[in-house]
Amino acid sequence: MEDLRAKVVLVTGAARGMGKLHAANFCAEGSIVVMTDVDEEELNKSAEELKSRGYEVYPYVLDVSDREACFALAEKVKAEVGPVDVLVNNAGVTECYAVLDLSERSVRRMMEVNYLGYVWMMQAFVPEMVRRGSGHVVNICSVAGKTGTAKMGGYCATKFADIGITDSIRMELRGSGVNFTIVNPGYVATGMFEGGKVPIITHWQDPQKIADAVIRAVKKNKAEVCVPRANVRLVAFLRGLCFPKVLDSIFHLFGVDKSMDAWKKDPSRPF
Repeated sequence: MEDLRAKVVLVTGAARGMGKLHAANFCAEGSIVVMTDVDEEELNKSAEELKSRGYEVYPYVLDVSDREACFALAEKVKAEVGPVDVLVNNAGVTECYAVLDLSERSVRRMMEVNYLGYVWMMQAFVPEMVRRGSGHVVNICSVAGKTGTAKMGGYCATKFADIGITDSIRMELRGSGVNFTIVNPGYVATGMFEGGKVPIITHWQDPQKIADAVIRAVKKNKAEVCVPRANVRLVAFLRGLCFPKVLDSIFHLFGVDKSMDAWKKDPSRPF
């Protein structure tokens, strides 16, 4: 999809952080952008900011974990804005605690938003893309979907699931005209992982770099994007060799297993 002008792009979790950057980037490409988020106040603020710059933006309050709400939104957006050409599943939450310390609510909320939210949005919006024979879905996954790490077990599980279901639906809809992109960022400086300590083998990624990679991926129809490319691919390769204890030792050596020991929950996020 080389030309994104006048394309309708829907971004979930668009009120802040990387989602807001995705929305702004598509706006700059001339797209009509639908922004959704559970945080109504912050969503409207971000939408007004983009509108003030002359962009065509439509904010809708949405909790992606609510399947019925996702389907209702699909009908509403189609009627009020138009059929969605690009869906960016970006909404996500995290709590970085040891597996044995995770509360039931925490585990359920991460799975409901980070994984089921992606499923419901694809089920709600992709059938129309198939009928039209054109569309693109971007699922923001993570290097955490390539291998588990300490204090991120609940989050990692959701990202493994995101990668798995994206691979599956891509094969199921091969030849339909609908394309899918998996985006695997490393440690991204959005505030979601506040207090985390980046291991010495990498560094905090600029969220804008991830947002720019998404635009390129949609234009070039890339199936998977890794940022930073070498580090994420290396981790995936080592885990793929089926020697998890080797990777455990490497992570311990470079401090990956301690990276979320001082994680702090962002009080501004209404989750």
